Amino acid sequence: MNIYTKKQPSHWYCDNCQGTIWEGEFRYNCTICTDYDYCKQCMKTKDPPHPHQMIQEFSYGPISDNGIVPVDMAAGIEKALKIFSNRYCMGTRDFDETNPSVYIDSYSWITYKTIGNRTKNFGNGLRHLIEPRGYLAICAANRPEWLITDFACMLQSFISVPIYCLFDNREIAFVINNTQVSVVVCDKQMLPRFIQLGAECPSLRRIVCMDPICETIKAQAHANRFTLHYMGDIENLGSTKKYGRVMIKPTDCLTIIYTSGSSGFPKGSIISEEAYRETFRNWFISYNFDRVTFAYRPFAWASDRDASIGTFISGGRIGFSTGDVNRLMEELALVRPTSFAAPPSIWNKIYAEFKTACSLINVHHSVEARAIKEKRLLEQFSKLIPTRCESIQVGGAKVSPAVFNFMKRCFSKCRINESYGITECGSVAYNQAVENDIKYRLESVPEMGYTIDDKPYPRGEILTKTKQMFSGYMNNPEETRAAVTDDGYFRTGDIVELRTNSDGKPDLHVIDRKKSFFKLSQGQFVSPEYLQSIYIQSSFVEQIYIHGDLLSDSVAAVVVPNRAYAQTFALEHNIINFDMHNPNSQFCDAVLNDLRSIATKESLRKHEFPSHLVVDFEPFTPENGLLTSSFKPCRHKLAVYYADRLKASKTIDQRLKTIIETATGQSISKDDEEHLLISNGNDSLTAVRLSRMIENNFGVPVPISILFEPTMTLQRLTSLIKDPAQLSSMSHSIVPQLLNDSQLDLNINMNECKKTTCSPSLIFITGTTGFVGAFLLAELLRVYPFDCKFVCLVRCESSATALDRIRKNMLFYQIWEENYEKRIIPLKGDLAKTYFGLDSETYESLAKQIDIIFHCGATVNFVLPYSQLYGPNVCGTREIIRLATYSSICIPVQYISTLSVLSSGINMEISIDKIPPDGLVGGYGQSKWVAEKLITKASQLGLPVVIYRLGSICAATGTGACNINDIHTLLLASIMKLGCYRGTQINTHLHGLPVDFTAKTIVYLSRLTSDINGKIYHVLNSHSKIPFKNIVDSIQYSGVQLEKVSYEEWRLKLKTITHQGNPFESAEEFLLESAFNEGLPISADQYYNAISQLSFPQLDKDYVFKWLKFVFLKMVC
Repeated sequence: MNIYTKKQPSHWYCDNCQGTIWEGEFRYNCTICTDYDYCKQCMKTKDPPHPHQMIQEFSYGPISDNGIVPVDMAAGIEKALKIFSNRYCMGTRDFDETNPSVYIDSYSWITYKTIGNRTKNFGNGLRHLIEPRGYLAICAANRPEWLITDFACMLQSFISVPIYCLFDNREIAFVINNTQVSVVVCDKQMLPRFIQLGAECPSLRRIVCMDPICETIKAQAHANRFTLHYMGDIENLGSTKKYGRVMIKPTDCLTIIYTSGSSGFPKGSIISEEAYRETFRNWFISYNFDRVTFAYRPFAWASDRDASIGTFISGGRIGFSTGDVNRLMEELALVRPTSFAAPPSIWNKIYAEFKTACSLINVHHSVEARAIKEKRLLEQFSKLIPTRCESIQVGGAKVSPAVFNFMKRCFSKCRINESYGITECGSVAYNQAVENDIKYRLESVPEMGYTIDDKPYPRGEILTKTKQMFSGYMNNPEETRAAVTDDGYFRTGDIVELRTNSDGKPDLHVIDRKKSFFKLSQGQFVSPEYLQSIYIQSSFVEQIYIHGDLLSDSVAAVVVPNRAYAQTFALEHNIINFDMHNPNSQFCDAVLNDLRSIATKESLRKHEFPSHLVVDFEPFTPENGLLTSSFKPCRHKLAVYYADRLKASKTIDQRLKTIIETATGQSISKDDEEHLLISNGNDSLTAVRLSRMIENNFGVPVPISILFEPTMTLQRLTSLIKDPAQLSSMSHSIVPQLLNDSQLDLNINMNECKKTTCSPSLIFITGTTGFVGAFLLAELLRVYPFDCKFVCLVRCESSATALDRIRKNMLFYQIWEENYEKRIIPLKGDLAKTYFGLDSETYESLAKQIDIIFHCGATVNFVLPYSQLYGPNVCGTREIIRLATYSSICIPVQYISTLSVLSSGINMEISIDKIPPDGLVGGYGQSKWVAEKLITKASQLGLPVVIYRLGSICAATGTGACNINDIHTLLLASIMKLGCYRGTQINTHLHGLPVDFTAKTIVYLSRLTSDINGKIYHVLNSHSKIPFKNIVDSIQYSGVQLEKVSYEEWRLKLKTITHQGNPFESAEEFLLESAFNEGLPISADQYYNAISQLSFPQLDKDYVFKWLKFVFLKMVC
C-alpha cells in the first residue's frame, strides 16, 4: 500500500520493463546482481523469473533539505524524523511465533514516523521520572529501543550514559555512582543485575525496562526499594502530556562514554553537544541508493552508535543483530548493508578460515592448479560480504598487513578503508590521510626507540586536538591531567610514522602502542602488536598473544589454533584421539616451528622468535575478559590468565642472575660473581622485590636481612638457593648489638637549660617531608605568631630544593598555605651525618638561636633490617642530642618515638629502661628502641625531653589526607582495586588517631607551663574505633562492589596488583595479615589525662568517606 500522499518518482526503475518505480512503492532487489530491481508487476509476471533471490524493498525519492546542518543534535533528530517520516528506519530479525527462540531468514522494518512518535512519547514520559540535565543510563543489547532512548535524551536534554552489558557489577556500580545516575533504561536481560545493585547505588531509584516485566522481578525490585516501569507504559504516559524540546548550550555535556581505565575502573569521557555534532558531517543527504547499516557492535561504544546515527540522519536504514556471534555472517547476509565496518579480530577470523581452506589444497598439485583452486576459494569467501556492500572499513585497532592484503584480494569489488579514531577526540585519519580540521604533533618516545628525528620518517606518539575533543574524564581530574597537555592536546598513546603521500599531504601510519611494548632481560624493547600482525600469517593461528618480561631473553606466544586446521593436521599425521584440552606435543612443535619459519622469512630479530609456546583452544572473547569490548586483546588480563604457563625454564645460575639484575637495576657480568647484591643506595623495595622474586621462582624464602649482609654476593646466594639448609645457620640474635649501641657515650655536659616558653622565636624541626612531620609543622605554624620562624632540616641537593620538597609534601596533604614560605627556613642537611653535614659556622649559629627542637625525623620502614636504619634513626637521634647540648644553654627536645619500641607483653607508659629489646620485631622497632635509650639517657643527665610514642596514625579529619605508604591505607586501596576483602576481617576494628589531631596534641602538650619534662605519652586512640564492616559498607556505598573472599583467594588476587614499582609491592606480606588486628590494649592514661581539655574527633561515616575519597583519588584512580 502506498503510504505517500503525493506521487513522485523514486530513485529506482524496473530493470525488466524499464518502468518508473514510484515513491512509496515496493521494489524487488536482487541479492546477487548489483543494483538490479523489479517492479511489483514484473516480479509477478516475469517468465522465466529472475534466477536469483529477490528481496522486497521500499522505494523513496529525493528530499528538499539536502545537506543543511542543524543548530544542534536535538534539532537534527527532529528534522530527520520529519523529512524521512515515511521511510523505513530500523529493522529486527523475525522469529517463529510458535517458538520465539528460532529465528527465520527475514527482517521486519519500522518507519521513521513510528520511531519518531515513540521517541517523543518516551521523552515526554521520562520527564515524569527525571529532570533535564539529569543522568540517564542506557544498558541493553542493540535494538530500536536503545536508539529511541538515546534520541529521547537528546530531545529532553537528559545526559545519556551508555553502559556496556559485559561490564561486571563492580564496574556498573562505579559508572552509576560516578555520574549519579538516577534512571536506568535497560532490557530484561540486564534488569535483574540492576536490581541487585540497589544497595551499592544510592542515586539509582528508578528502572525502565524495554520489555514487559514479570511479577517475580517486580517483587525483587520492590524489596530493593526500586520503582520499576515498563517502557511501553512510559510512552503511553508521554502521549498524554507533551513537552517541547529542551535547548542546551553547545558546550553542555550531551553524553558520557565509558572506556576501560588503567586502574581497573572505567573512565567516563565527557562529550559536549558541539563535539558530538561534529562527528556527523553529512546531514539530510539525498542518496540515490538505499543506505543500510548493520548494527552488531555494542552501542555503549562509539563506533556502531555513531554509524547508526549517521545513517539515521541521512534517511537510511539500520538493521540490528540478534547479538548471537554465531549468527553474525548470516544476519549480515540478510541485512545486506551498503557498507560494513569491523575490527581486525573479525577479519583475522575470516583470514584464518581462508588459510585453513588453502592448506587443504593438495601439495602435489601443480602451481597453476593450486592458483586456480585458491582463486576459487577467494571467490567463495568474497560471498561473505553481500553484493550491495560497496565499502569495507577496518577500525578499532591496527590490522595486520597480511590480513589487509587478503581483504583487498578477496573483496576486490569493495573499497577497503582504514579508519583511525579515538573516543576522546573522534576521527583522526582516514586511509592514513590526516583529517583536514585537526591539529596534531608528534612527541619522541626514546625509550621505545622512536623519535621525531628518525629517518626517513619522523616517528613518535601522536597528540591531537580536534573539534570532536572530549571535555575531560568524569570526576577524574588526575586521568584528565595525564591525558591532556597544558595546551589542550590529547595524548593518544599511539606511535605513528609520519609520511607524505603523492599529493604532498601528511599520512599517518600507526605502527605501535606506547602502553603495549615491553622490555626483555637483555634490554631489547619489543612491540607485541607488530609481532602478532606477522605471526597471524600462520595457518595454525586463529588468535595470538605475544608475551615477554624482564626475566626472559626472548618472547613467548599464546596461540589459539584454528580448530579445522588442527583436526586436519591430526588426521594427516595419524594423531589418534587428538585432545584439544591437552594438545599433542607433535602438534605444538609444529605450531612453534611454523612461527619460527615465518619469523625467519620476515627477517625478525632472534629475540622476536618465540622460545616458548602455550597452545589453548579456548578463544579470547569479551565474555571471558581476554578481549576488550572493542575486540582488542586485553593484554594485562591475558598476562595474568596465562602467567603460570608462560614461565620459561633456565638454569638456577641464569635465572638468579636475571632476577638480581631485574630487582636491583644493576648489570652483573659473568666475571663479576663477587658483586654485592644490595648496595647502600638500594632501598627496602629492592630487597622485598628480590626476596619475593627468589621465593616465587625457587620456592626458597630468603630473609631480607640476609640480602643486606655486606658479604652477600651472587655466588654466595646461588649456593644458598642450592642448599637452603645453610640459611638456618646464618640467623643470629641482634640483641647484644642493640644493648651495646644503646650504651653509646653521649659525651655531653649539662649546664643551664632554656625555659620552655609559649613564644619561641626559632624552632628546629625534622621530618617535615614525612606524613606526621608535615602536619606537625602546619600545627606549629598555626599556633605560633608570625614572627616565629622554623628551621626545617631536609636531606636534599640544595636549600631551594628543600623548600620545594616541603611545599610539595604539604600540598599533597592539602595543608600548604602560601604565607608559610616566609616563615620556613629550609636547611639542607642529613640526620645521619655528624653535625648534620653542616659547616661549623652554620651549626654554631643554630645551636645559639634555637629555642626548642621537635625531632620527628626518622626512616619509618618495617622491612629494612636494623643495620640499614642505624644511621638515620640511631645516629640521627645522637646528632639531635649533640645539637641540643652544644651551646652553654641546652635546648628542650620534643621527641617523636613509636609504640614499636614496646616488647611483647608491655603496654604501659613506662621508661625505655624498663623495656627489654628481646621481644622487638623488625629493624624499625629495634632502631627506635636504641634511639629512645639514648634520648632517655640525655634526659637523665638533665636535658629537657618529652617523649611521644605514636601508635597508628590515620587520615586527617578535614580532608581525609593520609599516608599512602601506611598499611591501613594500602589495605583500603587494595580492597578498592581488587573489588574484594578477606571475610575473616569483617569483625575487626581500627584504632587510629587522625594525624591533624595527633599534631595538635603534641604541640598542645609541648606548650604546657607545668613541668612535663621526662614525661612519656602513648599517642593513640583507645576511645573510639572504626569497625572494618563500616569501611566495607562505605566503599560499597561509594560505588565499588566488593566480594567477600577467603584468605587464599585474597592472596591470589593480591598478587595481581603487587607489581614492581607500585606502593603495594613492599607491603604484600603485611596485607596478607590482618591490618586491623586488635592486639594487646595499650595504656594511654597519661596522654588522655594531659589532653582532657581537648575535644576528641569523631571517627564517623563522614570521616571514613573523606579518607576513602582521598585514597581513591590518589591511589586507585
